[in-house]
Amino acid sequence: MLSYSAQAADPQQSTTLAPIAVHASDMGVMDAQSVQVHVTRETLQKHNITDSSDALKYAPNVQVRKRYIGDPNAVISGRNAGTLQSARSLVYADGLLLSNLMTNGWDGAPRWGMVAPEEIGAVDVLYGPYSALYPGNSLGTTVLIHTRLPDRLMASASMSFMSQDFGDRYGSSGHYNGHNLSAALGNKQGRWSWLLSVNKLDNHGQPMQYATAKAGGNAAKATPVDGATLDRNPNGSPRLIYGANTIEHTEQTQAKLKVGVDLSDNVSAQFTLGWWRNHAEDRTRSLIRNANGQPVYSGVISANGQTWTLPASGLAPTSSFDTHVLYGAELNGHFDNGWRWTAVASKYDFQRSQQHTANLPPPNGPLGGPGTVGDMGDSGWQTLDLRSSGPLGEQQQLYVGAHGDRYVLDSQVRTASDWRSQGDGVPLSAFGGRTQTRAIYLQDVWSFAPAWAFTAGGRWEQWRAYRGLRANGNALVSYPSRKRNDFSPKAALNWDFAEDWQLRLASGKAVRYPTVNELFQGSISGNAIINSDPNLRPERDWSTDLTLIRHLANGHWRVSLFQDRIADSLYSQTDITVTPTVTSVQNVGLVRLRGIEAEIALKDVWTAGLDLSASVAVNDAKTLQDRQYPNANGKVFPRIPRYRATAVADYRFNPAWDASLAVRSSGRQYNSLDNSDYINTYGAVSRYTVADAKLRWKFASQWTASLGVDNLTNTHYWVYHPYAGRTWFGEVRWDL
Repeated sequence: MLSYSAQAADPQQSTTLAPIAVHASDMGVMDAQSVQVHVTRETLQKHNITDSSDALKYAPNVQVRKRYIGDPNAVISGRNAGTLQSARSLVYADGLLLSNLMTNGWDGAPRWGMVAPEEIGAVDVLYGPYSALYPGNSLGTTVLIHTRLPDRLMASASMSFMSQDFGDRYGSSGHYNGHNLSAALGNKQGRWSWLLSVNKLDNHGQPMQYATAKAGGNAAKATPVDGATLDRNPNGSPRLIYGANTIEHTEQTQAKLKVGVDLSDNVSAQFTLGWWRNHAEDRTRSLIRNANGQPVYSGVISANGQTWTLPASGLAPTSSFDTHVLYGAELNGHFDNGWRWTAVASKYDFQRSQQHTANLPPPNGPLGGPGTVGDMGDSGWQTLDLRSSGPLGEQQQLYVGAHGDRYVLDSQVRTASDWRSQGDGVPLSAFGGRTQTRAIYLQDVWSFAPAWAFTAGGRWEQWRAYRGLRANGNALVSYPSRKRNDFSPKAALNWDFAEDWQLRLASGKAVRYPTVNELFQGSISGNAIINSDPNLRPERDWSTDLTLIRHLANGHWRVSLFQDRIADSLYSQTDITVTPTVTSVQNVGLVRLRGIEAEIALKDVWTAGLDLSASVAVNDAKTLQDRQYPNANGKVFPRIPRYRATAVADYRFNPAWDASLAVRSSGRQYNSLDNSDYINTYGAVSRYTVADAKLRWKFASQWTASLGVDNLTNTHYWVYHPYAGRTWFGEVRWDL
């Protein structure tokens, strides 16, 4: 079950799972003055977990935009961030940053593939920007993944199979299957410990997009077809669906080596080398047939009593090749006076990142021919964190630290004589740039009375954007460099007003700086850059949280009131105050997000072995001021639902059998700033209620088998793209 820890505790003790030691770096996990959800490895094993993002599946007021198994674009959405605002969340694994802060959008998801489920020992989820230890991207959700190192020889292997029953009304229903193999081997010998894990995924996903035809064309040359579906856009405009796109076959391989060593009685080190490779083939399918029963991919057609024109590249296939490497090093030490220190350095490298796109649809496109190749190789980021914490007398705990990061994004597109090969033709476009942040922070926790604690802190940051450029086939134009400084204060007051009761008021400012992509991606016209703004202002959030916690003998319950007022929110929109209009990432003057959350988590309810947890959140997200797109004023901000709710029941029948049943629900959402999307169809963002279940059996001393299902009722729902239908899981696992 999900559990919550409101009081300070030793992280190592709170997350130890014998015979495995769970690594929890000194990031103030238990002292963060915010709502915190703690997910144990034991909990994860009871649920259907195919990648590390599934650890958040039932966290209160959190949604992960995971559309299919192997989805590399699983963005976190929380209290104040939709599924297109990836830069409003942070994900760390043992202090190593996995968040892709080079961009902010559907393609900016954390690099979940760098942590296999097999590695995870525990996960902490923090809500809001109330700790000075984290940068301004923490204004939404901060996820701390703690991985395992063995205390003795350990080994494991598992094989799992997945089968999705997908249905739609366009004609691409069917079964989409996959399998996953994983293994781990580790040991502790003297001062040294190590863990090697390998994970191999091969999965076929359902269609992610649909090809639409344009009304009109030469009726005399139109080919009569069957199978087309007359449909409407989310805003009610008519369209014709004639094909399915991005039917992805993904092959992912992940490997991780972690090595820990006790350099002395007071100093230890951990080194991480992670490798992730993804090869995805995005196939397409025509859903229409001519009089001879042959598929039609392009040209002019006659369907539903009208003439339509199919774009030449509407069903063109694509493929991608990615190889990412994570390097990490951490030193931890402590002194006899109770002070601890940590130094963490990381580098995330896009060694290869290519997107290949054909110009032609089937039957010729999949075989080769002209196309384009987009390349983001050598992009990535580096981080360095220095932290220290310790007591100041008997009533105070002080945190002090420094942070530095650098993000590099280089993107170019070239023509290719064979789209399945390298880009050997002329350059079509390119953009790139760098951002850099340096920060220092101080935070003090003062227990000034037996039932009271006051936290005060601040984070000073210096941000710089530089070496921005934009190019097309004829010109290259540079962006000017920028620099600015900001200070973000934090404060919290805790009151234990009765035994097992706690009330906490927290407030904090967060500054979320624009990403390289937001600043520098645009286009060139007349040797000038348009449709981008290198002078975008950072998002500035004032956040407040009031939380009441009741600790029980077998669990807890919590109620939280929260509000965020975000000035200059960054979002892609159309400036309708100029002629011609301009669509780009722009600053939205003021957005207010407020709501109430309630959660309860109980163990051994009514009978030993039955654990229950549930949560419900009501959100009110409004655009208060948008000068460039006034149609949004007073409307619901996109992709934040009116409510979210979860309910989870885990039951241990006996030591050999356990089962779980869970329900996830989300209310009405919009995909547009003016809330003009009112039809639940492809391109919309749906309300939904889905159920998941799992049955696990330990049939021998080292063997476990399980059968599970996600989306038990086969609900059809959208996040612009369709989510997965009913998916069955079967697994056999061996542990030494």
